[in-house]
This record gives sequence, C-alpha cells and structure tokens, in this order.
Amino acid sequence: MIPKFEAVMVELRNYDIEAYQWILKIPPHHWARSHFSGRAISNMLLNNLCEVFNSKLVKGRDKPIISCLEFIKEYLMKRNGGQKYQVKGPWNDQYMVDMEKRECSCRKWELTGIPCKHAIASLNEMVDNNEKVGELYTYVHKVYWLDTWKEMYSFKVEPIKIRAMWPKSDCPTTLVPPPHNKAIGRPTKKRRITTEEMIEIQQCKRQANSQSQNYNETQSLSRKFLTVICSNC
Repeated sequence: MIPKFEAVMVELRNYDIEAYQWILKIPPHHWARSHFSGRAISNMLLNNLCEVFNSKLVKGRDKPIISCLEFIKEYLMKRNGGQKYQVKGPWNDQYMVDMEKRECSCRKWELTGIPCKHAIASLNEMVDNNEKVGELYTYVHKVYWLDTWKEMYSFKVEPIKIRAMWPKSDCPTTLVPPPHNKAIGRPTKKRRITTEEMIEIQQCKRQANSQSQNYNETQSLSRKFLTVICSNC
C-alpha cells in the first residue's frame, strides 16, 4: 500500500505542485488508508455518523458547558436504554431509579416497600417506550399483596382447657407483678388527644363559628331606606 501511495503522490506533484506541497504538511496517518493503524477496525472514511450525532445535539449546543454535557449524557442514556432511569424534579432534584433491583436513591421505595413518585415516573416512561411493565402490584413489596394478607390471617386461635387443668411449669423463675403506684386524683378513662387531633378540633370549631357568624349576618335586617314608626302610631 505504501509504494502505491508514493506513486500517486508523484502523480499529484506532477499535476499540481502547490497541492502537493500543501498536503505534505499533514501527516499521512491522519488521512491516507495506507498509513492507518488497525486500531479503528472500520472501513468508513466519512463523517456521516458524527453529523447525525451533532444533529441530535442542536438543542444543547447553546447551553453552558455543564448543562451541555448533561444534555449529551441524557441523550446517550435514552439511546442505550437499560433498567436504570434518571428522574428530575421541578426543584432541581435528581434521583436514580433501578427498576430491576426495585431501588431509588431517595430510599423511600426500599423503606416503605411502595414505589415512590420517581419510580412511578419511570414506569410511565417505560409505557411510553412500549417496554414490558407487567402487573403493577408486582412493584409493591409482597407484604402488601392480597395473598400475603390471606396467609397472615389463615391461622386461628385454638381453644384451651380450664385453668385448673394447666400443667405445672418447671421454670425456677417466679414471675411477680410489677410495682404499682397509685396516682393522685381521679384516674383518666379517656386517652390523651394528640397535637394533630387538637389542631383539627380547633379548626373545626373556628369553621363552625365562622359559619354561624355569617348566618347571623345574613339573617339580620338593615334599617337603611326603611321608615321607622313607633308602636303608638
């Protein structure tokens, strides 16, 4: 290949000396196939692939360098596919969802066993891409399945004999009741109301008071443009 390259270069020199001198300034291993190495493993000498890739990055070219690189990364992620998704939120929050391992970087899916909003967004993306989603209940932990609930309540409490027929225990430890200190005053019979319940009760009272006040205002009559006559007349 190299002797043929040299022969063609001689023809170019005889045809146009200026073009020959210009092309000598460029190393042959950058443009001549005779001097290429076997590293590329490609028979394509065109830049069509680069042009197609650049056409997909038109919207990201005018962005800052980090935003531009993020745009390119997201495009390559969507093109290559996979079971991992990058979910962005409206407040510049970003999380990684692994649909195969049923995990999300917000850790709500692992802790509760119920898919978080990022997993739901990933499922919607899978449906839009015509990917197989399967039954939605399979993305919830098995403790929430109906079969698990039925199995949990499948056992029953067995009846027992009278206390006098119970066998004597051989345990050397004697269990005694804990010490009891009687509190001062009348014992409470109702449970203590939590702070959230107290707030709800106050809100209900305020709403009821405002409704009654509005009702009284609508029922009261105005004396404007009315003639007032005493009882004697």
